[in-house]
Amino acid sequence: MISRVTITPKFNSKRIIDQVLRTRWFTFQARAFDLGKYLHAYIQNYINARRKRRGSTGNLANSIDFHVQAGAGMGRIFWGIGYIPSLQKSAPYWYVVNYGKMVNNVPFVPNKGNFVPGSFEGTSPNPALQEGVQKFNFDDGTGYGMRPKNPIRPMNYISATKVIMNRQFRTLLLNLKKGK
Repeated sequence: MISRVTITPKFNSKRIIDQVLRTRWFTFQARAFDLGKYLHAYIQNYINARRKRRGSTGNLANSIDFHVQAGAGMGRIFWGIGYIPSLQKSAPYWYVVNYGKMVNNVPFVPNKGNFVPGSFEGTSPNPALQEGVQKFNFDDGTGYGMRPKNPIRPMNYISATKVIMNRQFRTLLLNLKKGK
């Protein structure tokens, strides 16, 4: 019975990556920039494809920007997807939609479970149409409303994009190593 196995690679991955990046630095920068643009489109599509209610404005997805900061020093380029101060201003609910809870780690139930005035496309809530099929019109004067019981389910768009980023980044490095 084998109780312990140790595997030692015959190469140094850090050295290989360093050699590849030194020889193909400008190619790497261009492809990393393209990866950022791809991820920006991916996160917006992810949010739009997984929203639950019709009639969404797309505000959250459109609020996620692609920020580039290029600098001449050391040939660096930085990019980021979603700038938190901008998101706070244009879509302050971004955190709740992603994590399903507030920043204080408390699950988010709309209006703390109290009555919320409005209607579902002009009618009262219909239990047969649960799971976010209808658009909710807040305080539309119809006299209808709802008492939310369940917390918002997280969409996890940040972690989904991070998984894709890690996978695509590994592919980018592998392709550079192969000379593609």
